[in-house]
Amino acid sequence: MHTPKEFVTLCRWFHQDCFWGHETGEQAVEAAISNANLSAAELKVVSAYLDELLSGQYKDEQLERIWRKSGAGVSILTEDEGNAAGFLRGLRSMIDDLTRPSAH
Repeated sequence: MHTPKEFVTLCRWFHQDCFWGHETGEQAVEAAISNANLSAAELKVVSAYLDELLSGQYKDEQLERIWRKSGAGVSILTEDEGNAAGFLRGLRSMIDDLTRPSAH
């Protein structure tokens, strides 16, 4: 499976210091997405890749391995040990919220 460069760019923002200055894990994830400075089109590539990862064909251990091989410096962030898919669904949801056209 090919890992898109856009996903690698985002993963590299998840490093040992990514939690500094953030009160919650969600804030740290939002900051990583922002810091990656990906365009809306690039974020859609990441979202589509996350859809592929969340298709049900990968176990949590495989998802964690893909995450780490993609440049992330920390393990998948989850309160529920072994819920890599849950974290990635949350990440995709945040990205989708950013790329969804405003209803205003």
